[in-house]
Amino acid sequence: MNTTFSYGLVLAVTNIVLTLVSFFLGFQTDKMAEGTWFGWLTFVAVIVVTWLGVKAVREESADKSLRYGKGVASGFLINLYAGVIGAIYGFIHFTFINPSFTDYAINLARQKAANASDAQLAAMEKYLRFVYSPTALSILGIVFAMIIGIVLALIVSAFLKREPPAALEEAPPAV
Repeated sequence: MNTTFSYGLVLAVTNIVLTLVSFFLGFQTDKMAEGTWFGWLTFVAVIVVTWLGVKAVREESADKSLRYGKGVASGFLINLYAGVIGAIYGFIHFTFINPSFTDYAINLARQKAANASDAQLAAMEKYLRFVYSPTALSILGIVFAMIIGIVLALIVSAFLKREPPAALEEAPPAV
């Protein structure tokens, strides 16, 4: 198993555990309005695991170097693998474990849009039923994993890049 897949798997398992904890704490059901902060834990996990994964790729090379492009590709792959695995789990989670998630999200949206007309509420409910369906959540999960993955990989790789020693010796002297 290569390093990027291993870290992608670690990230996916971490996100799955956080999803389950969120569910069991009620942040996906009756306490949905109170648990919005819990999503930040997932974001922190994504940053940490991506950083550690790209660093592990760097440390695997014989000269401990990491070109920027390889770092970006590694970080992106970590998040892509995690996104695909997470999408599969998400479909299972929102189909079998928490099939009422959409109803809770719609109730929360109704509370926040108390002054909306009946037509607006009906349109909102139709939209939310589509977006919060297990299939749509899974597809959006992969898309967001790719977007966040590439942005994060660009940033992380800028910090972790390290030129190979031969490239350092061939570089013209700084003026």
